[in-house]
Amino acid sequence: MDLSPIAEEYLKAISTLETEHARPIRTVEIADEIGVTSASVSSMIDTLDERGLLEHTPYKGVELTGDGEEIVTTLVRKHRLLETFLTDHLDYRWTDVHEEADRLEHHVSDEFATRLATFLDDPTTDPHGDPIPDTALTVSEESVQTPLTEYEAGETVVVAQVPDRDHDVREYLFEHGLEPGTELYLEAVTAVGILEVVPDDADDSVSIPTKIARHVSARATSR
Repeated sequence: MDLSPIAEEYLKAISTLETEHARPIRTVEIADEIGVTSASVSSMIDTLDERGLLEHTPYKGVELTGDGEEIVTTLVRKHRLLETFLTDHLDYRWTDVHEEADRLEHHVSDEFATRLATFLDDPTTDPHGDPIPDTALTVSEESVQTPLTEYEAGETVVVAQVPDRDHDVREYLFEHGLEPGTELYLEAVTAVGILEVVPDDADDSVSIPTKIARHVSARATSR
């Protein structure tokens, strides 16, 4: 289905909001997510509804249809393959690839994505630790990880996923050596919700605010 990059961005935004809220999404929420007027959103909703990519229930909100979800998952696959290519072969930092992949994903064909996956030896995760959908657009259940905030002091974990949407958060994690694959010892959880962690190659602890730590996923290990 031939869609404009703008239409694809609307579908992605709705998908993101559905994941966050688990309910139909209101026009004003889409406008805030994308940074456009409600009038622009209403016009695009009508277009996407007519094409069978979402369902709009007046006074309730919109939800993606199966076809809409398939387009979003295809974009996610392209996006994460591109991020992997940029870091592995063009020497981009993992903190800098999200926006670049955002620009490129709309101009990559399905055939190119298939060839790129083969070239990269079919990676299962991107540089942020997010799962890459396979050719059938499915994601392994093993990709589900536990938020760092659910672990207790004294445990040792390995960072599995870091948030990719907020550049400032990515930079904070990078500057403190916290990236996928980093082993952490949870030294303490303070009364104000600050996690004190010690990366495996560091002597001093790093403070991670809860608002960031809850978006960092990890898996348990033993030291």
